[in-house]
Amino acid sequence: MAGTTIEQKAIGLLNAFERAGKAVARISVEGRKIEIILSKPTPKDEYERIDMRHGKT
Repeated sequence: MAGTTIEQKAIGLLNAFERAGKAVARISVEGRKIEIILSKPTPKDEYERIDMRHGKT
């Protein structure tokens, strides 16, 4: 019986990340190296990161 291939391991990691609620943007397999790039969460509100305080300056 042959062992699992590197591609099968990459798919297993992808499934594990997705079950954990992480969004995966890209997976690269190069030789025995697996690189997983996670997606950055997009802000729910376009003004979320802007300081909207008003008052004295």
